Amino acid sequence: METNTEPKQTRRRGKALEAAILEAAWEQLSTCSAEAFTFDNVATRAHTSKPVLYRRWSNRTELFVAAMRQHRGHAAIERPSTGTLRGDVISILLQLNSKQSDAVMVLAKFGVYANWLGVSAHELYERTMMSDRPSIMMAIENARARGDITCELPESLLRMPGELGRAIILRDMRPLSEADIIATVDELFLPLVDHYERQARAALGEPH
Repeated sequence: METNTEPKQTRRRGKALEAAILEAAWEQLSTCSAEAFTFDNVATRAHTSKPVLYRRWSNRTELFVAAMRQHRGHAAIERPSTGTLRGDVISILLQLNSKQSDAVMVLAKFGVYANWLGVSAHELYERTMMSDRPSIMMAIENARARGDITCELPESLLRMPGELGRAIILRDMRPLSEADIIATVDELFLPLVDHYERQARAALGEPH
């Protein structure tokens, strides 16, 4: 009597099953057309059944948002330590570009189908594109620890590098070039940081 030596496939449950489904959903999003993003196709790719998906997400919009957020959550940004604000911000933007530009392009592809998903393009953006502010704040915190920055910076400035980068990706449907990133930092971000820092020092009567 022959013995089957093939390993049994472990049955996935709970968080492991959910993560596998969301990974399959991301693969479907990133490699196929918007019309092909269906519960049937995702279930097939995840080697599970459509009812399993419906027990977790009530519609394609909820599945879309969950898959996008899981993908971005896996693309964690490491704290830089270059010794300068300029170097740290460039490092963060390079990481965002290499790890998360694909999510921006997927959102652009599906944004035109937002009504088909039953939501507005703005709602898709708000629910899936997590703020880049915490990433930039790592560079700001490093600079504060060195004494390079003492002033408070407006929220709009902290969001600007990431939002401008996304706008360029959406316009060109490609990841940013290193030249794009350096221009954003040198021509826009750093001059504005310097402006607020000089204002703060002037208000305290300190030399610029």
